[in-house]
Amino acid sequence: METQMLLIPVGILIIAAVVGLSKAKMALKIVSTLSAIASVVMIYIGVLGFRTTLELKYSLFNSSSLFATLNWLVFRVDSLSAFFLLLLGILSLCASVYGIKYMEKYLGKEDMRIYTFNYPIFLLTMYLVLICWNLLWFILFWELMSLFSQFLVAFEQSEEKAVKAAFKYFCMTKAGAEFLVLAVVLIILKATSFNADYSEIANILPAYLSAHPGMLYALTFALLIGFGVKAAMIPFHSWLPDAHPEAPSNVSALLSGIMIKLPIYMLLRFFISFFPLEPEIGLIIAVFGVLTLFFSMMYALLQEDSKRLLAFSSIDNIGYILLPMGAGIYFLANGDQLLGSVALAAALFHTMNHAFFKGLLFLTAGSVMYETGTRDLNYLGSLAKKMPLTAFAALIGSLAIAGMPPLNGFVSKWMIYISTLSSPATSLFGIIAIFISAVTLGAFVKYFTAIFTKPAVKEIDAKEVPLLMSAPQIVLALLCIAFGVYPFVPLKMISQALGSIGVPLASLVVYPSLVVPKTGGYSPIIVFAFLLVSTLIAFLLIPSKGSVVSTWKTGRSEDLNVSMPADAYYRDFKEAFNEVYLLGDASKDIVQKVTKIGKVLGTKFEVLSYDLDSMLSLAMILIVILVALLGGVSL
Repeated sequence: METQMLLIPVGILIIAAVVGLSKAKMALKIVSTLSAIASVVMIYIGVLGFRTTLELKYSLFNSSSLFATLNWLVFRVDSLSAFFLLLLGILSLCASVYGIKYMEKYLGKEDMRIYTFNYPIFLLTMYLVLICWNLLWFILFWELMSLFSQFLVAFEQSEEKAVKAAFKYFCMTKAGAEFLVLAVVLIILKATSFNADYSEIANILPAYLSAHPGMLYALTFALLIGFGVKAAMIPFHSWLPDAHPEAPSNVSALLSGIMIKLPIYMLLRFFISFFPLEPEIGLIIAVFGVLTLFFSMMYALLQEDSKRLLAFSSIDNIGYILLPMGAGIYFLANGDQLLGSVALAAALFHTMNHAFFKGLLFLTAGSVMYETGTRDLNYLGSLAKKMPLTAFAALIGSLAIAGMPPLNGFVSKWMIYISTLSSPATSLFGIIAIFISAVTLGAFVKYFTAIFTKPAVKEIDAKEVPLLMSAPQIVLALLCIAFGVYPFVPLKMISQALGSIGVPLASLVVYPSLVVPKTGGYSPIIVFAFLLVSTLIAFLLIPSKGSVVSTWKTGRSEDLNVSMPADAYYRDFKEAFNEVYLLGDASKDIVQKVTKIGKVLGTKFEVLSYDLDSMLSLAMILIVILVALLGGVSL
């Protein structure tokens, strides 16, 4: 009976999508409610997945072709997929409830069917990606996820920027998906005899790749590009700062909070379960992680658009996840079980944390847009008194993402630091991560103060958002606090998730807001002293009300509106790190030139395509290359 539960979200979300085709105003509420119910079931399935492995098999075809593996549709939830299902369920529940009121502002302005049909299908495809147990089916659901999510990015059809952002997002992620297709085809043709079942691949592929290192690195290259594009890993990130801000805010919360975590889920499957552990691969992933967190946050600091700042920050946090993942693979490959398991646990912990605080921050940005109609940080200000619940949620989210104790972001960043700084090979990465954490604090001081505390350019008429919008924000804020103060619960889930892919978590000592390996080398007194000092610093950074003294000018008392625009927050910082920004700008110029060259070649190819002989010759060349790649005569 429990395994049949896997089908319930599928059925509910399909019904929601059908209802979403209606033009009736009630369709929005029905679709959002059904999506919320499906999300609750996903949470329940996630909880069940930690108790026992759930598996459901359906025979769809009776074909004897080479791809007979498609005859069976297998759904399976182990502890790793249960962990990600919980994140998906919690965040989609909050986003769906929030969307009931938030999306009403678009009624009569946009075609709501674009949202009401694609939203539940988007949730469904993410769910299917997490529960499917076959690489070929995974590719199908992955592609559908990209397709339906791009319609949500382009929801505001009247906005040219949104349509262009969606087009860019779809083109880039589709190109990345081609690398995944190539990798999957290589695996099932060369190594697993057309078997795409995860369990069979985990049994066969490690030994095959150990004997064929060239294939191992070719697959690593393809997977890092394929999943790297979807996760917005630098240098494949450029679609995200355009796409995520253009989507409705509850969809932005899902895109940044969970969708870009699905590549992390699959990277763990491939590089821990399917591939032999190689230290070089771990270091490559860690280097990409450091580059991603460094450059993205340096640009987040300069943003004047609230959602664009959050989007760059999402890329930064993908770096914070990739860094410990790569370090964990490196340590495990070198036989260091302690640091390896702690680093991988840090990666999963930060994955969970980012889902909560980034989802929360996008909802707060949406609430501000709902009331003020803008996301311009130069214009906004003084909203703390008018929107106290949203301000509280934004403060918790900002402190959590900056890694301030006692919130959840501090716990995962602390685990990243102790795992990377403990080894000479990764210590530089840890130092860069600490530096960028300070930059993150600066970016979110800007986000919070520019919206809620600095004087506005002019009086803004706003009030607190409706309960259906504020409640999801408060729930996510409380999770940020609870999992920071009491990290035992998420660590227990993470331990099971890592155990399901063959990585036993080392013994840890868990304090409120702090986790240390059980090696006897960390004094509780020092630990608590560190916590105390860090907490005091956090409180000192919170602006106090203080006393207001009148300003006198030529013998008269005057109220002066002294407001620093958002673009002036870190001018000195930008000048001090000018070389970094010059390097970023140069990279952007190179990409634009490559794009221009691509357009020219595309135009020439279009002309060539009308010449049948040329196209046949080109097709033959491509087939020869493909056959050579896939094994030549051995096929």
